[in-house]
Amino acid sequence: MENRVNLLLNEIKISRERIINLVVNINATDGANKLAKDQWSIQEIMEHLVLAERGGFDLIYTAAENFRLGKPVWSGNSENNGLSIEEIINKTWETKEKAPPSATPQGKYSLAIWTSHFRNCDDLLLNLIPILENLPLEEIIYPHFLCGPLNALQRLEFIRFHIDRHYIQITNLKKDLGL
Repeated sequence: MENRVNLLLNEIKISRERIINLVVNINATDGANKLAKDQWSIQEIMEHLVLAERGGFDLIYTAAENFRLGKPVWSGNSENNGLSIEEIINKTWETKEKAPPSATPQGKYSLAIWTSHFRNCDDLLLNLIPILENLPLEEIIYPHFLCGPLNALQRLEFIRFHIDRHYIQITNLKKDLGL
C-alpha cells in the first residue's frame, strides 16, 4: 500500500509541476483578468486549487486520525468501493460543478502568492505518509460533497484529477486571453 501512496504522491507532484510551469510567467494583471463575470481568472483557479487541496489534506488526515482512535468518520459500505476517481466523477458530477464555500476563491491575493502556496502543497501531502502508515487505506473514508464516500487513495487520486482538470481550464483561458 505504501507504494501506491508514493505513486499517487508522485503523480500529484508531476501534475502540480505542469500547472506551475503553465502559470509561473503570468503577471499579476493578466492573472487576475476575467473573460466573463461568472468565470474565474487564472489567479482564482490557483486559489481554488490551494484551498481545495488543503481541505482534502485536512479530511484525509482527520479520517486517519479518527480511525486510529477507533472513531472512524465513515463506516459501512461505500458505493465507490473499488472505483477509480474518474469512474466516480463520471457517475456523480455534472458538466460544470460549483465549488463548496471552503474552496471558493475570494480573489484576495495575487497569482504569484497562490502559486507559491500551491508549490507548498507538495510538502503538506508528504506529511500524510506517516499519518497513513500501517492503516487500511480503503477504510480511511471521508465523504466528498459531490462524490460521496472517498477512501484515502481515492482522495489522493482526486487531488491529481482536480489539478489536471484545472490545468486544461487554465490552458484554454491562457489561449483565450492571448497569453
